[in-house]
Amino acid sequence: MGTTADDPGMIAHLRLMLRMAGTRPAGWLTATIAVSIVLAVMDMLGVAAMVPLTQLATGTAGGSATISALEEMAGTTDPAILIPTIACVIALLFVVKSGATIAFKWWLIGRTSRISALSATELMRRYMLAPYADHRARRMSEVYRNVNDSTAQATSVLLSMLSLITDLLLLGGIVLVLAITAPLVTLMTVVIFACFVFGLQRALRHKQALIGEELADASLEAWNYLMPGLNGFREARLTSSAQQFVEGYKRARLRRAHAGRMLAIVSEAPRHALEIGFVLTIAGISIVLFNTGTPGQAVTVLGVFAAASLRGLPTLNRVAASMATIRANRAGLRIVSASVAELDTGGTHDERPTDGRRYSGDITLRDVTYRYPDAEEPVLHGVTLTIARHSTVAFVGSSGAGKSTLLDLILGLVSPTSGEVECGGRSVTDDPATWYASLGVVPQDVFLINDTLAANVAFGVQDQLIDRSRVAEVISMARLTDVVAQLPHGMETVVGERGVRLSGGQRQRLGLARAMYHRPAVLVLDEATSALDNMTEREITDTLADLHGQLTVIIVAHRLSTVRGADDLVFLKDGRINARGTFTEVRQSSEEFARLVELGDLR
Repeated sequence: MGTTADDPGMIAHLRLMLRMAGTRPAGWLTATIAVSIVLAVMDMLGVAAMVPLTQLATGTAGGSATISALEEMAGTTDPAILIPTIACVIALLFVVKSGATIAFKWWLIGRTSRISALSATELMRRYMLAPYADHRARRMSEVYRNVNDSTAQATSVLLSMLSLITDLLLLGGIVLVLAITAPLVTLMTVVIFACFVFGLQRALRHKQALIGEELADASLEAWNYLMPGLNGFREARLTSSAQQFVEGYKRARLRRAHAGRMLAIVSEAPRHALEIGFVLTIAGISIVLFNTGTPGQAVTVLGVFAAASLRGLPTLNRVAASMATIRANRAGLRIVSASVAELDTGGTHDERPTDGRRYSGDITLRDVTYRYPDAEEPVLHGVTLTIARHSTVAFVGSSGAGKSTLLDLILGLVSPTSGEVECGGRSVTDDPATWYASLGVVPQDVFLINDTLAANVAFGVQDQLIDRSRVAEVISMARLTDVVAQLPHGMETVVGERGVRLSGGQRQRLGLARAMYHRPAVLVLDEATSALDNMTEREITDTLADLHGQLTVIIVAHRLSTVRGADDLVFLKDGRINARGTFTEVRQSSEEFARLVELGDLR
């Protein structure tokens, strides 16, 4: 009724969502429509059975072939027996149909709920496996909105579409029965209700679409306040800005509540209009029947129409509600479809190794240049260097020198605009999963989950597969043994959300233990000591000294005390290698680095 015409791509969007859930649309939808047809036929038979029942009750059954057949089947012509018998059959038919409808709805809602869960999971999977550069450019509030709210809206469209098909089949069956009983009256009824339904839908179509857009925008706005408010709890507390986030979230939720109220009213309006149409229709039918036929025939037809209205009017209301839901929620459907199209364009990371051969050897960068997609100038210019196997190399430089970008290239998180990054003569992008398996990374801000210390060390490993002895080993390597011994349940102690039970230094050393858990060939410290006290920095430096010669260590640091003992120090400036050598050699060859050493009071 104009719903799919408003958005020609809706069917394609729905097919995409079904494919995301791993459902074969053709077979599933065919089964749904088949069951809907069966239910419509049962409803049609129930309404049709009202004709002989009304004829018997009004004494106008003379000459009816249907009545004659029923009398023969019952073995009697006594209305006192026939009427209760037919009434019981009709009641049984409606009971069976109602039970079948409940069972069908149970199956249908379960199926669509599963599709909602699976499609949301698939969308999350695509976001999780998207290229790192694309991920950094996204707003997390928008990602959360798309995965949670938009997939729920898309599922509402699917369920409403299926309900619409079922209800339209039921209405078609009822109209068929009425047309056989009284063609002229049926035509008049269809015209009246068609005018009401089409007129209302045309009038409300634009408003329903606007409400859907408002719901999607308000949902995104709510996420924009909720996430920073909770994730930045400490900063919000110290700046006394919590109320600003709360007020912003309140405005967004009230905006969404208002849109929901508008949708409820807009969805409810057709029901009242149809009730008015029903009264007008009955009045019109009565005038036509009593002026064109006998009172008995009029009562018979009115009885059938009354029975049909008990089934048809609620069905028409559901049709109107389904159409409102489809229009209001198709914004979410379009968002999901657009997100999938964007993610497909960016490519997908494969976490499975290509051939499983571990990377080994020197790490080589050959004339590497990198420019961000939205930047005019490269952030790195023709960087060429070799990191010897089992050596310790440090990248230093002022902010904006290109250290983090160079590290992302070595890690294989982004690909060079030009040039190559290799390990043992093999590009790190040939088999990313295997390359990642050889890396252990300690970031500046170690991400901890609200789980046991052991689970945080073996991050991403199922609890039953965690090697407790290896956990204890790397805890010792990270000089956390005394800390763990003081915890109430040792390594099985839950560290709290983001590791709130641990100090900053302890979290950093836990990050080092995590990096060592899988026995990496390359250990990377990305500003891992920038926020540590001198004692903790010294402990980590001592740990690195113990590991010297056992694996390749790459350090990115602002604090020069961390990198003083590096075998090779690379000083970056404006995206280029300004100086390289030992700490002493770089200080002698670069005035700028010597000044940084002087400012850091490192002599």
